[in-house]
Amino acid sequence: MATRIYTDLTIRGTTYPDAASAARALGVTPEAVRSAARKGRLDRVGAGRKGVEPMPVRIRGEVFTDAHAASARFGVTPQAVWKALADGDPDRIGRPQRRPGRDPHPVEIGGLRFASQRKASRALGFSDDYLSHALTRGGRAARERILAAAMALSARQASASRTSSPTGPACPDQMEELHHG
Repeated sequence: MATRIYTDLTIRGTTYPDAASAARALGVTPEAVRSAARKGRLDRVGAGRKGVEPMPVRIRGEVFTDAHAASARFGVTPQAVWKALADGDPDRIGRPQRRPGRDPHPVEIGGLRFASQRKASRALGFSDDYLSHALTRGGRAARERILAAAMALSARQASASRTSSPTGPACPDQMEELHHG
């Protein structure tokens, strides 16, 4: 096997006659210069950088030198940048997160309409997730309890609307969350 002779090595604008003289000038070993020449990375010899070369990152058309520069620009962690790159969706970085299936769906109970199950649970006097659990896992008794609470709320609203002032209903905070249907 023929050995390569590394001569006329240009490193960051300076040409050295051989690997030994380049190594002396840059403060590294001749083997480090030869290894960098084999890998095509003479620009890194003697620069003090070791390890893997940082990968440039492109997010929404803007190119960054590495994940750390991108994370600093968008106010996220480098891990978030690497995760988005691994998922194949780097353009999501720095945008509000959306959770699939989490949009509130309007619900109607006993003639009352609510913006979501959570708001219905609160308006009917239950814990935030009671309605969700009762409708998916609960039995007949839970459904009857919800319907009874809705009927009681409807009755309270009817009596409140009869005694309200001409400027509006007596319970404005409850009226914002539900509507009669």
